Amino acid sequence: MNVGSEWRRGLVRAGPLGRRVGLRTTGGHGGAVAARLIDRPSRRLGRAAALLDQFAVRMNVGPRVPNPLAEVASELRMFLKDADGAACMHSSMPGRIIAALVSGGTPRHVLKIGQADDRPLRNEAEFLAKVSGVGLPFRVPELAYADFVGEHYAVVTHAWSHARLAGPLTRDELLGITEVLATTGADTGSVVHGDLAPWNILRTPEGIGVIDWETAMVADQPLRDLIHYLVQAGAILRWADVPTVVRELTHPRGLVSELAHRLGLARQQTSEAVGAYFASCPPVHVKHVRFFRDSVATAVGAPAQQS
Repeated sequence: MNVGSEWRRGLVRAGPLGRRVGLRTTGGHGGAVAARLIDRPSRRLGRAAALLDQFAVRMNVGPRVPNPLAEVASELRMFLKDADGAACMHSSMPGRIIAALVSGGTPRHVLKIGQADDRPLRNEAEFLAKVSGVGLPFRVPELAYADFVGEHYAVVTHAWSHARLAGPLTRDELLGITEVLATTGADTGSVVHGDLAPWNILRTPEGIGVIDWETAMVADQPLRDLIHYLVQAGAILRWADVPTVVRELTHPRGLVSELAHRLGLARQQTSEAVGAYFASCPPVHVKHVRFFRDSVATAVGAPAQQS
């Protein structure tokens, strides 16, 4: 079977409660493996739903749907021709899809396909090309292809086998990743991942990997990734409460102060970095996330989200 033969819609991750995800897969073992590559929910309920859909995929259960990769099949045939399993889902970026390809049960490629004007996707391709030869102590997706495909722009990377969400990082792991990013940039600043959040950090047999470099940049913001990780882990995943996050952001023995010390930054620079982070945060409309972030911002003397 090739990836164009038969696709099915997920029962849960594309049903009435999962339309935002829109999971579609080919059937059998290959489809289930492909689904696991791209559908990695961070929350318990989402993980249960994903497992249910993967079981349904193996059993070839679910409504049949058109091939979601049909529009790009001819241009990307070099990757599609040997695949015998695939999965596809909506991205959080409107107008973009994410797909995974499997051959013989082995993960092969991850595809991101956006509109021609999808600047963040093009930015990711540029950064992956830049950091590929830097020798980072953590894994970064290896770029296989990046170009315009008809009316779309596509980025293809080599998939990692046996990858899973990293879960809460240890103190040393988190400081290690953020210190490397902060000291890897050019003279004009540090490498800033831009969305260094728990769902973008994976564990693989070869070590930790960091994915989704769409908002990466070189800027004089060496503490931003660490601040972002702490806030997102608390606000969205509820791994920590407000006092704990505030302590890590502001206490002399907190994570942010520790990173600042390693980088030779003054205490004033640390406070300014925390304030600048909240001042630049885009609005969020999920009530509990907004409340958490505003509570932290208020506690550290930074601006809360404006109504």
